[in-house]
Amino acid sequence: MNDPGSLQNLNDIVAPAPVAWWPPAPGWYALAVLVSLLLLWLAFRGFRSWQQNRYLREALRTLEQIGREGPAASAAVPELLKRVALSAWPRAQIAGLVGADWHRFLDQAVGAERPAGARFEGEAGRRLEQAAYAPDGLSDEAFRALCSDATWWIRHHRAPER
Repeated sequence: MNDPGSLQNLNDIVAPAPVAWWPPAPGWYALAVLVSLLLLWLAFRGFRSWQQNRYLREALRTLEQIGREGPAASAAVPELLKRVALSAWPRAQIAGLVGADWHRFLDQAVGAERPAGARFEGEAGRRLEQAAYAPDGLSDEAFRALCSDATWWIRHHRAPER
């Protein structure tokens, strides 16, 4: 029984200890730094976008107040649209626009370059002028439509990149 090749002399196989989770390999540190930088960049862009769109939130809040006041406050709607445009575009480009040029600009700001897509060059433009120059002449229905058109424009216009 002293045979070294005998199977009775075999021992169990010893498994190595499991690989430790900590400390991670250097590649994980690099990945953590990259993910952190990406999250910081996304947070910065989101915050900047939120700040740049502040004028939209304020305009929608103001328009809601105007809507609660009723047709007597309809003259404030064209003024609000002009203020919103002045917040987004250069003053030299916007300040002098009146009448048909102003309506064309409102349509072009949302991408309605073709006549079929023109909203303010049609009925909405007539309501806008009526609100500006004859505020008592708007009915409740026309006032609601004017507020709806203004809300639509504020939400859908595309301001130039700053």
